[in-house]
Amino acid sequence: MEKTFLYHALATGVSGQITLPFQHLVEVQAASALPMTGGHSVSRVEGCRCKDIFSFSSASTITTGSESRESYNTLATATVEGLNILNVVTADRVLARLASKYSKETREYSATFAGSHFENLRVAGKLVEVEIAPDRLKCSPRSDKIQFSSSAAAIDLPDNCGSEVCEDGAIYVPELGRLYFAECLVTPCYQSISMLRVNLGCAVKGHLTAASASTNGEAMPG
Repeated sequence: MEKTFLYHALATGVSGQITLPFQHLVEVQAASALPMTGGHSVSRVEGCRCKDIFSFSSASTITTGSESRESYNTLATATVEGLNILNVVTADRVLARLASKYSKETREYSATFAGSHFENLRVAGKLVEVEIAPDRLKCSPRSDKIQFSSSAAAIDLPDNCGSEVCEDGAIYVPELGRLYFAECLVTPCYQSISMLRVNLGCAVKGHLTAASASTNGEAMPG
């Protein structure tokens, strides 16, 4: 019986919700998604500002699903440029990249986050280096168990930035909130990465996410 492949990929630029000092739902900015047949989807948003709480100069996403002789390939990327959150968290560029493959010969899935990165990420004006752990950059098979964790390597904060690393790997910034970097979810049929998640816990409350990508896909009988 002939087999076919049902693609799935989703990428988003920025989304979230502000709950204080006012209620504001941040609609998903620059969303791209694939139909089951694969193909190519692109979205881009230029310039967004929410009452000086956050802003970005552009957000763009790409999702692609295609077939080669050896495999079915899926790619999802999300890029946010010129990000500014309350003038405390800034980044020239935040990029999430997730590539997955289904081998026709072995019928095995593999995925990699290689290419995901931050450029000039600063917290309270101080440069913060966040790198994806090397073992997460290699193509790896889907997990048999559900795993949720940060794929960021240990973060080394500048001594004078006034922040601290929490037990769950977040950076706590006094009178701002918690910053989570490169969070990954891997299940037997799904993988995703969210490069930046912010839980605001000061005079301004709410949550924001920037640069997220996910893929899966299933081989099905024709």
